[in-house]
Amino acid sequence: MNKEDVIEVSTETDVLKARRIAREMANEAGFDDTRVAEIETAVSELATNLIKHMTVQGEILLKMIENDEVYGMEVTARDKGPGIKNIESAMRGGESTAGTLGIGLSSVKRLMDNFLIESVVGGGTTIVAKKWLKNETRGMDFSVFSRPLRGEMACGDAYFIKRFSSCVTFGIIDALGHGEEANRVALMALETLEANYRELLQRIIELAHKKLVSSRGAAIALCRIDFKKKKMEHIAIGNVETRVYGPLQPVRPFCFNGTLGMAMESSRVFEYPYTEGAVIVMFSDGIGGRFDLDSYQLAKTPQEIAAFIFKEYARGTDDATVLVGR
Repeated sequence: MNKEDVIEVSTETDVLKARRIAREMANEAGFDDTRVAEIETAVSELATNLIKHMTVQGEILLKMIENDEVYGMEVTARDKGPGIKNIESAMRGGESTAGTLGIGLSSVKRLMDNFLIESVVGGGTTIVAKKWLKNETRGMDFSVFSRPLRGEMACGDAYFIKRFSSCVTFGIIDALGHGEEANRVALMALETLEANYRELLQRIIELAHKKLVSSRGAAIALCRIDFKKKKMEHIAIGNVETRVYGPLQPVRPFCFNGTLGMAMESSRVFEYPYTEGAVIVMFSDGIGGRFDLDSYQLAKTPQEIAAFIFKEYARGTDDATVLVGR
């Protein structure tokens, strides 16, 4: 595999072109639908940032790579712009002024397997992200549809997926309100999940609650599936919801009242039996909850199910996110 493409980025049309080429290249390489979507999202974030920060000679380089007979895809965003004054701050997503990339970088790092950023003030920035075509059984496939409130650039919702051979941990975050400040809070919560995903779910919630003190706060739902033990652990705080569609009646895991970072009642992790092939749906309160999935819908792919829910039930008055896993 030695295919590569360079896309000069200066308009929104160029962003769409980069996304299309990335999608085609990832499909050709053999990535599944979930990872194709992750690569496409990362390319979109990087290309959009090149426009947003009015970089000079911004471009996206897409190419297939190989390392010890493991194939992958490399995405490079580079420019000759003003550079990033504070990379650490930019990675937190807390700044979006000229001279920083701001919102989006932490998401790119989370979506891809490897991430490197180099920047010189006055000399431009280069970001390299890689995704590897792994052969391990991942147990579940996911699809996520998310958008900010209409008229806003930043979304206060976020999602998290961490896969292992025998288990998977995933969840959604819904910061109170919307816009830049809500996005900052959601990214703070994501940082906690990234740093502590191996911990017990109850411990993760406690750490996130502490992290968000003095912020506007957030709702969160976390789930961990153990494929060997056929067990699902779940904990949720605030205005988020989870539904599980298995061979029996649908299950609606319990959600505790409260807001991470502010005040919440005593919470605990609930355990449920897990059946292979079950469909798990998580959604923020930007998705209307008056829906159900019949056998016809449940026979579809996670992407098709998420698209249906998002199209029919996403509200126009808030950020909206739906995550579907099977």
